[in-house]
Amino acid sequence: MNIAWSISILLMLLAAGLLLYSAQKNSHPRHIQRRFREALHQEGIHISAQLGSLDLEEALQDMLGKVSRSEMEEMQRLLLQAGWPGAKAKCTFLLIAWGLPMVLGILAAIYAILNQDTLINILFHFLFLFAATFVLIRRLLRWKAQNRRDAIRKEVIPFLHLLRMLFEAGLAMEHILLVIEQQGKDLIPNLAEELHQVIKRIQTGQDRSDALVEMAAPLEVMELNDTIAMLKQVTRYGGNIRDSLTEYTVLIEQRQVSELREYVSKLSAKMTVVMILFLFPALMIFLAGPGFIGLAKALKGANGL
Repeated sequence: MNIAWSISILLMLLAAGLLLYSAQKNSHPRHIQRRFREALHQEGIHISAQLGSLDLEEALQDMLGKVSRSEMEEMQRLLLQAGWPGAKAKCTFLLIAWGLPMVLGILAAIYAILNQDTLINILFHFLFLFAATFVLIRRLLRWKAQNRRDAIRKEVIPFLHLLRMLFEAGLAMEHILLVIEQQGKDLIPNLAEELHQVIKRIQTGQDRSDALVEMAAPLEVMELNDTIAMLKQVTRYGGNIRDSLTEYTVLIEQRQVSELREYVSKLSAKMTVVMILFLFPALMIFLAGPGFIGLAKALKGANGL
């Protein structure tokens, strides 16, 4: 009886949510209601008392709209950084990001219902698993995007060397990008994937500099942005870029060497803590153990006397 009652309550909550969504969907848009109220004010008819709650509803709707827009913009940016561009990837991720938490939450609620838990426990199971899965999916997306950005940052130096060699060979910009995209997949796989999209945009008629900027801007890799800025300048104004590429390559290498030294210094400090926690007790046992054993035997013999 309790199971049937809990299932009916869960179904009623889902039905109420669907009815609320359909009512909100079928309601008049807020901007139409605002224009209607302004027109009535111009005619001298004041309806602030009747529609006093409209401003609060509009403010809440605007706030929710801003939150949803910022979330969608961040999600689209993270998908691009993770290497999943396009509308198909976006729709797939949205389906997973919202559908999977809902499914797991419902399964957790059904599990609680089968165990004959109270309504509070059922709601707790649903909300906890929904929230945990909802947050975990977005954390995984941020982790994937950050890892790919770090990988692209490491691939910038080989990309600069390839650019310099191909410029010295006398190739044009489109030919250089095509050669790097086709021949450099093993050396710079992430950048080769991004260059593939750039080549497709150029072939559809987009300007080379604009295509390169659209590729580099969402990735938010400083070294790549500077490289694209140099290529954009050469594309529009011409000039010798080999010396600039060489100097910038040396600068990036020095920067990465300094970062590697900083990482090693931090790692040595962490290893000191590990040695103190694990190696020092074993060393003390190895060095002072025989002395303590001998002292214990001597004290035992003295007690026996």
